[in-house]
Parts: sequence; C-alpha cells; structure tokens
Amino acid sequence: MKITGLITEYNPFHNGHVHHIEEAKKLTGADRIVVVMSGDFVQRGTPAVMDWASRTKSALLGGADLVLGLPTLFSVSSAEVFARSAIALLHLLGAVDNVVFGTELGDTAPLYQIAEVLNNEPESFSTELRSLLRTGVSYPKARAMALETHFGGSIDRLEELLATPNNILGIEYLRSILALKSSLRPVSIKRWHTDYHSEKVYEDVASATAIRKMLSGPGGPEQASAYVPAYVSELFRNLYGVTMPIDADDLSSILQYCLVTHKDSLDSYLDFTPTMKDRVNRLLPKCMTFSEWADALNTKDLTLTRTRRALLHVILGIRNEDLREYAEEDYCMYARILGFRKGAENLLSELKRHTALPIISKMADAKNLLNEKALRLLSGDVYASDLYRNAVYQKYGTLIKDDYTEGIVML
Repeated sequence: MKITGLITEYNPFHNGHVHHIEEAKKLTGADRIVVVMSGDFVQRGTPAVMDWASRTKSALLGGADLVLGLPTLFSVSSAEVFARSAIALLHLLGAVDNVVFGTELGDTAPLYQIAEVLNNEPESFSTELRSLLRTGVSYPKARAMALETHFGGSIDRLEELLATPNNILGIEYLRSILALKSSLRPVSIKRWHTDYHSEKVYEDVASATAIRKMLSGPGGPEQASAYVPAYVSELFRNLYGVTMPIDADDLSSILQYCLVTHKDSLDSYLDFTPTMKDRVNRLLPKCMTFSEWADALNTKDLTLTRTRRALLHVILGIRNEDLREYAEEDYCMYARILGFRKGAENLLSELKRHTALPIISKMADAKNLLNEKALRLLSGDVYASDLYRNAVYQKYGTLIKDDYTEGIVML
C-alpha cells in the first residue's frame, strides 16, 4: 500500500485543495491519503473560519482517507515548528511513503540547498547573519540576505523565493525531513494560479484568503461558491450565520480580558516581546479589538502574522517554555483521528502495524493511552476548541459539540 501525506489547514477547503489531492495521488501513485490538519486555530494567528469538524468533512469529501489533528500548540507556532511537528507526525506513523506540498516554485532542488545550509549553518553564513541582525534588520530579512551572500547568485531570484509563504514552509518541511533522517519522499506541486495571500481570483480558483474575505463581505457564501466544490458550498449555505464565519475579532473580549489580567507577565507568552508588553500597558485604554491590537503592536521588526500569533498565545495560555519540552519528543506524542473514510480500514491497520504512537480514536480513551506530558498537550487542543465554541456561541447563539461529544467524522 502506497500512503501519501499532506499537511494542511483547509481554511476553508477550496478548488485548489482538490487539485492538490488529485495531483498528490497522481504523482505518487498513492492508494491512500493521510491529511495532517490544524484544529480550530491556524498558523496565521487567527481562528479558522470554520470549526475543525466541518473542515474535516470537507477534506474527506475531497478525497482524503484519514484526517489527523495537528496539536494546537504547534499549529499556532512559527513556520519552523509547524513544519517540524507535522513532518514528525507523518514520519513517526512509520508507513507514510511521501509528503506532497505546494510551493510557488514547484521544484524542491533549490529548496533542498537552502534547507541544508539552514540546518548545518556554515560559519560564513552564521557570521553574516549575526552581523545583519546587529544592524536591526528583521530576522526573515537578515536570513534572506545572508543566504544571498552565501549562494552568490547561484540560486535565481533567491530573495523573491524566500518572500513567499509556501516556499518558506517547503524549506521547513525539507529541513525537518533532513533533521529526522526520515525516509519520507518530498514532492512539490507548483501552487495553482493564485498566491497564498492573494485576493485575486482566476476562473474557478481563489486563495483561502480571498474566500475568507468573500465570506465576511456582502456576497457571503453565494460569492464564494464559485471557488469551492459543491459539497463545501453546501456546507457554507447550511452553516453561514449559524456557526461561521469566525474571525480574529470574535476573540476581542477574551483578548482584552487576558491582556488586562496578565499585563505584568505578557512577555512570558510565546512570541510576546518585552517591547510589545510595554506597548500594551501604554495602550490598554485605547485598543479594544483583536485587529486593533495586532496593528498597534506590529512593527517593522515583526511580521503581522507573528504579532497575531503572540496575541493568540496569550489567549490560549501558551508560554515560552511550552514548546521546549515537546521538542525533546519530536513534538508529536500521539496521532489523534479527526476523520476517517469508511472503506479505508486497511489504512488504519497498516499504520497501527508500523507506529509506536498512541492512536486516539475516542477522546474518552486518551487518559488510558497517554502519559502525563502527552495529556497536557491534548488538553491544549480541548481548551482551544472550548474557546472556539464560546466564540461561535457569543456570535451566533449556536452551541456546537465539544471535542468529547463530536467524535470522529466518518463518511
């Protein structure tokens, strides 16, 4: 059995994702597709536009055979941690042959060269990077400039390559494969028609960013329906104004409470700098919404995504030390099943034969399968889902199921 892994957010699932799954099957000859998906909060530092169960259903209808949850602690962290944890999960499953991901480049060769330099850090590269950082250049910019110097023009349009989100993630996937000495074979698909953050549309293709904007605008699900499969369009119609869309500003009240309550210890939260903490204490009477806080705390030294993640870490209670203890365990300590396609039972049997990871199919069984450290990681997922449920209820008056009563999505 050939098994191919995909690392996703599906925020929301759209026609480009259908293409990704179909190409992954074709390029790898996969018999089964295993998807690793973020839960209710995503790497850009916001809640997902739809809850994890609805996005899991979309993935299964779109061709996935098994959807596993990426723990929240990792799904809302840096690209490096997001990639390393997801690759580690696929690697530790033991039976996954390939991992297929989209990049703006569509070619892994130059990305591999960059990944090797970043993993091994030759002295000349490290010296140049430190020198640039001392001048006040942001880390992403300094890293790109140091790599440009190291390669001396041998990689075409290197700075442009390093400025695109999927290329950056692709490099981190390759770094993780190299660091783990994994047998996973990486396959890159060129991103289809649209850029990651683009709000432009092309025939029946639009980015998740563009679709989220449509869902929050006057066009709503009707405007977005042209860019998603029919089954996702139906989900939009059924759930719009009932449980979705959810956005960062729906967390404004809880954020305000957390900032006031923890104003003296904000820099103990992941990605929250002392400068950001000082600015919060100066601005507390003035900013009220999540978006206002993200804009107010953002500086030229930080990306807006990192600023949003820092705020989200305060809400989710994620502190600086939380990542360190799981890095020692290759991050993932269990495989939590979010969804499963009926008829793919042989896939589960294959994974169980090859992995030492506990596989969680019923949340109630987790306490008997996991050690204390792993249970703490899982409890972060439950807490995040409860916060998301609260945001849905406050906005729409709809109470969605919690992680224990939802169960596995099966189609």
